Amino acid sequence: MFEIKRYSSELVDDWNEFVASSKNGTFLFDRRYMDYHADRFIDHSLMIYRRGRLYALLPGNVDGDTFYSHQGLTYGGLLMNDKTTAADVVEIFKMVNAYLSAEGLKSVVYKPVPWIYHQQPSEEDLYAIIQVCDVRITRGLSSAISREHLNEWYRIRKNGAQKAKKAGVRIEQTEDYHSFWQILTNNLRERYGLNPVHSVEEIELLHHRLPEHIRLFVAKEGDQTIGGCVLYVTSRVVHSQYIAASPRGRELHALDLLFEEVIAQSLKNHAYFDFGISTEKQGTYLNQQLIYQKEGFGGRGICYEWYKWTL
Repeated sequence: MFEIKRYSSELVDDWNEFVASSKNGTFLFDRRYMDYHADRFIDHSLMIYRRGRLYALLPGNVDGDTFYSHQGLTYGGLLMNDKTTAADVVEIFKMVNAYLSAEGLKSVVYKPVPWIYHQQPSEEDLYAIIQVCDVRITRGLSSAISREHLNEWYRIRKNGAQKAKKAGVRIEQTEDYHSFWQILTNNLRERYGLNPVHSVEEIELLHHRLPEHIRLFVAKEGDQTIGGCVLYVTSRVVHSQYIAASPRGRELHALDLLFEEVIAQSLKNHAYFDFGISTEKQGTYLNQQLIYQKEGFGGRGICYEWYKWTL
């Protein structure tokens, strides 16, 4: 009944059309986004057909003898449409495991799409892997705000927004990624000795490919950018991909005012605002200072899960 094919570039239109109509996919799986880092990963994405028709997708890459879904993305997992059934997903995972094993692979790391990003209930895969695979689970903790249940801000966050407003800080959407990237890069290097996952050239490329999905908001003092955040906009969730403030921005509490405006705008048309994870070392370390800031804006816990099993 089912057939598995490895993705190739001549199937890009079929792939993107299925992503757009899936019940749990987001623009991160669109090949205009996925393929920007094609030189860094050995793509091994799978397309599952049922009686000759495309029925599911599994974005993935191979590193050594492990299949990942997908190392270059925040989340991955099986993409399904509203016709996909639980029994079929169980069979799909049996077939995928057999297929990957025949390819000489030894293990799988599976990162499902968190439920807040689903257009409708879409957790057949989580049931299937528990039934079919001997899994080990790792969890990262994100903080999200629900439009239906708004929590009161901490006083420190409210006071910070008021101070920034009184200081004349203003918030605007812009395409000036270079000014913000300088602040972001300086922060990451000083605190962690790291660079952003995307270079400024890459994020500009992705923005121009997908302008409705990737947006930059900044806080300014006069003409000077002193903070900002890059937003990834999906149908149900606005996700804060990058957040940073300069020393002057921190002094003026610019991010408090920035999020006051960005969260309010986001929740007008989206069910959730997601700050992203505050955990490190595969979820075993909680950055308490970071999550305190997000909880101060009303964010509460959402798990990003990783399932691992041997083939």
